[in-house]
Amino acid sequence: MSPTAVISGAGPAAPGNRAPLLRLAVRQYRILAGLVLLSALLVGAPILLHHADWADAVVLRDRAGGYYRYLGHPGMYDLTGRLLDDGGRISFQPALLAAVAAGVLTAREWETRRVTLALTQSVTPARWFGVHWATVAVIFTVPTLSLAMLYHHSATYAARHDLLVHGAAVQGTCFAIGPVTVAYAVLGVAAGAYTGTLLRRTWPTLIAAPALTWLVAAVLVRSRLVLLVDFPLFGKVHGYHAGGILGLQLFGAEPQDTYLINSLDTGDYWPYQLASGALVLVAAALLVLSALRIVRRRTA
Repeated sequence: MSPTAVISGAGPAAPGNRAPLLRLAVRQYRILAGLVLLSALLVGAPILLHHADWADAVVLRDRAGGYYRYLGHPGMYDLTGRLLDDGGRISFQPALLAAVAAGVLTAREWETRRVTLALTQSVTPARWFGVHWATVAVIFTVPTLSLAMLYHHSATYAARHDLLVHGAAVQGTCFAIGPVTVAYAVLGVAAGAYTGTLLRRTWPTLIAAPALTWLVAAVLVRSRLVLLVDFPLFGKVHGYHAGGILGLQLFGAEPQDTYLINSLDTGDYWPYQLASGALVLVAAALLVLSALRIVRRRTA
């Protein structure tokens, strides 16, 4: 069955059915899905290995007894450093990669004029792009969610057993990764959709999409809007960090407000993560709506 027939709903599927269009998008992006899955496996494998090292450290501490805390364990510095490195790889890189993929694929739809197929069929351009963007979002969010859960389990295990080397950066290992990491991946797809639709050229979009993703995330973090959603945190945070980029620090490529992160307690994890994730998803929704508005205006 040809792509035109699939789009028009010919064959087993009735016109207006989303299934043929979805199958077309899945076939079109199956190589991208394979590459993302392979990358997730390469990133997840070291996290599993490092988690086994934490378990060995617990056994060593139990054998050493009270001397463990006094003498310390040189391996703890290495393990904590590995945990920070693992977190840096998944904190914001999936969002940047999702932005590049969604942006380039969207721009290519315009450059190759493949979107004109939708103009001659029963599928609206907005629906055409919507299904493609949703497919890319699933391709990135599912592996990102798996990596975030795996990393959070490892970080909380180390923190629960008091194995992390104390320092300002350690706080980020426990609070930076979670639902907001998945929301950042969605933001990347939305930023790619917007820039690809706006620019309609591959090379400008290749730069603009990840830049817009990082900029939106930085503005959200710097504005501290999360304090308005998670109001109990409002009285815990005071002042701004004087260094970094506009007062922001980086965990991997993720912009962070270290004064805010270091003010969190163990019980603040889920409220903070859910509030931050909700704000990121709102920003992503606004970008997608803006992209759809551009599509409708250009294809009217």
